[in-house]
Amino acid sequence: MSQTGTLSELFQAAWPTILVLDLSRYLIAAGGLASVLALVARPIAARRIQHRRATSADIRREIGFSLSTVVLFSLVGFCVYAGSQHGMFSIYGSALPGSGQLLFEFALLVLLHDTWFYWAHRGMHTRWLFRRVHRLHHKSRTPTPWAAYSFAPPEAIIEAAFLPVAGLLISTHEITVLLFVSHMILRNVIGHAGFEIFPGWWLRVPLLRCVTTTTHHDLHHSNGGYNFGLYFTWWDRCMNTEHPEYRSRFITATQSRGSFKRNDKENKA
Repeated sequence: MSQTGTLSELFQAAWPTILVLDLSRYLIAAGGLASVLALVARPIAARRIQHRRATSADIRREIGFSLSTVVLFSLVGFCVYAGSQHGMFSIYGSALPGSGQLLFEFALLVLLHDTWFYWAHRGMHTRWLFRRVHRLHHKSRTPTPWAAYSFAPPEAIIEAAFLPVAGLLISTHEITVLLFVSHMILRNVIGHAGFEIFPGWWLRVPLLRCVTTTTHHDLHHSNGGYNFGLYFTWWDRCMNTEHPEYRSRFITATQSRGSFKRNDKENKA
């Protein structure tokens, strides 16, 4: 059997499963959080971060481009899977390692991805790349959970490129990769929730202060010059790109008055 035939058969056997898994993660995470927020919208109305609300057209655009991103992610995922079968990537599926090893691999992937995301994100905010690559995502000025994967195809490829690059650099188990991509979409939809879902005491705990909240990323959508981090705040702090009002906006969002009054000026810009 030719190499082309082997690859074709592998694609037919593996890609549909990878596509279904990627699609399921998006629909469960984004759809689940959107549904919960819709059910409790009144009780948590004061935690709405912006006064402006996404329109039905915004949500349709977010879902449409997110679905195209899912397809691109699944194609890259297949390439990583096929490459791993031929020893190109250090992703193994043999006996499950101990919990300590899995935790180490997972933590390493998260830390590396946070770094990848910050610098790629900052790069996409340069004028040339923003216009050609990243502008579509910022059409979600008031994001919803459905915006998590709302990328133009070039940006989706940049985001997806992390996994093959990581596969060249470090050795990880297939279960670690599954945990990582599940964590990635969950944190992504939380960042685009539109409501501050973290507790008010979050920023008072030194270790938790390093973890991004919904307000942190929402501020990036309303003011794109700040808050480029995905999971953690330390790159923004180190590079002086954290929004100067992040802490006060978070406090306001977790108090009974809500935060939208302070955001009105930005939302109308």
